[in-house]
Amino acid sequence: MLTKTVCMTAYEDIVNLAQRRSLFYPASEIYQNAPAGMLNFGPYGAAIRRKMIDVWRKELVRKENFLEIEGAQLMPEDVFKASGHLTNFNDPFTQCKKCNTIHRADKLLEEVTKEQFKEAMPVGQLTAGIREHKLKCPKCKGELADVRQFNMMVRADVGAASKTAFLRMTKTMRIKLPQGLAQVGEVFRNEISPRQTLLRQVEFVQMESEVFFDSEKVNEIEHFEEIQDYKINILRAGKTENELIKAKDLVSKKIVSGKIIAYYLARTQQLYEQYGFAVEKMRFRELDDTERAFYAKEAWDFEVNLSLGWTELIANNYRTDYDLKGHALGSKKDLSYVYDTGKKIIPHVWETSIGLGRTMYAILENTYHKEGERTWLSLPYAIAPIQASIFPLLSNKPELVEKAKNLFNELRDCFELFYDDSGSIGKRYARMDEVGCPFCVTIDFDSIANKDVTMRERDSTKQARVKITDLRTVLFDLISERKTINDLK
Repeated sequence: MLTKTVCMTAYEDIVNLAQRRSLFYPASEIYQNAPAGMLNFGPYGAAIRRKMIDVWRKELVRKENFLEIEGAQLMPEDVFKASGHLTNFNDPFTQCKKCNTIHRADKLLEEVTKEQFKEAMPVGQLTAGIREHKLKCPKCKGELADVRQFNMMVRADVGAASKTAFLRMTKTMRIKLPQGLAQVGEVFRNEISPRQTLLRQVEFVQMESEVFFDSEKVNEIEHFEEIQDYKINILRAGKTENELIKAKDLVSKKIVSGKIIAYYLARTQQLYEQYGFAVEKMRFRELDDTERAFYAKEAWDFEVNLSLGWTELIANNYRTDYDLKGHALGSKKDLSYVYDTGKKIIPHVWETSIGLGRTMYAILENTYHKEGERTWLSLPYAIAPIQASIFPLLSNKPELVEKAKNLFNELRDCFELFYDDSGSIGKRYARMDEVGCPFCVTIDFDSIANKDVTMRERDSTKQARVKITDLRTVLFDLISERKTINDLK
């Protein structure tokens, strides 16, 4: 019971902060019939999300020379028949016989028992689990029906046409295998019982990449030497303890199918280090035969350890040639890759599918701090919604206000700034701390005579005096982490 209370308190603290500062909040919230699983994002929340995507683009798109595309959201039914989603994209659900509320069966069992239940588990076993633990409807305590499968695809009766991106890229971009394609965009999931805000949404954003490669060359990838000694935290199928294993050992011990797989596991973990997670709080959990998606030869769920337990943020799947063969059959087009020698192959695919909303929640919880009356988010500087704020010490002193506004206007072209002269300086600091702004710059009475400002650091609350003529360079050095506030003493 203590664990559950602690978990709910941490989760509720994040949701309360998010709604207080409009990081995110329910969509259509003024209407009583507003659907669950839909969220809006205020200015700070939207900025954090954009910057998370920017970091992903830097670390997993540009550095890896992926080609970023923007695909249509609506496609013909034939596309989803070919991909297997119409028949295989299912989740288990149970329905209350009294109030008719629908619940996701595996998640309901996990929430009540604190054990892990696989969504791919046969519905008979899930039903048996519900009966064994004497579960009732959380809403009305009514009896729950036997578990059934529910297709998660969202149907839209709109005409659309689509061509396979890979085929077009081979013809227009002169790609050489292995080659990654990436895209970020909104997707929809007909979630059975949306809850937990960002963790279980109907409409959400994914950052996805697919690396196309020759299966006979799965051990051929550039720059592997850069990560070969980098340790990746994994949990093997059937094991209970995480292991830190070097990328090269994942390959030599045949834990993964080849160097391409180990390489992108390493790069993904490194991306989340940029998001502020310690390696020991992350892991790749190996999925066994009963848990893997229908198309996957090998699968690793990337999880982070939150107050709610280990939570999946990314699906990593070795999809083999399932996709291209299916679309070739459905479209009646040849999707082979042709080498300069004339050799033809159907490429295999390694997929990394990142949930932006889940990752955002995880970052917020990971960076949330509360000491006494003070609350702050220690967001990595790269994803902080504001880089610095500019304050006059007092709003009723025209000379301070004018100086602060002039400074704000001088720096706004170089930095993402916020100007505030409302309330006490302590309250202004508190507001900026809660949205993760790293630095506050205050114009006080000494600033007029000495032509300097007070610079305050978010995490330590340490302060230093900085000459106004040096402020642009100092801010750049601090934000880029070339210096710390201690260097300014």
